[in-house]
Amino acid sequence: MSPPLLVVEVVSPGELQRERDYIAKRIQYQDCAIPEYWIVDPESQSILVLEIKENTYTEVGSFSGDDLVLSPGFKDINLKVSGVFDIEK
Repeated sequence: MSPPLLVVEVVSPGELQRERDYIAKRIQYQDCAIPEYWIVDPESQSILVLEIKENTYTEVGSFSGDDLVLSPGFKDINLKVSGVFDIEK
């Protein structure tokens, strides 16, 4: 059994780059059958987790603040979004 594979994309600033990171790259990774894909968005300080099912990405969830990121491929991950963005309380 091969180890789980994860691609993490950090959204670039600017509308054109946001569209590329959210739409075009999502399609590219889906076509490559990457099993899990995270979109890390510094602007909204959120992480969108996608999982491929039947050759199409489905949303596992969108996480922000003190949410723990849920990962289908990395069950033991213990990552708070606030830790990624160093959000002050």
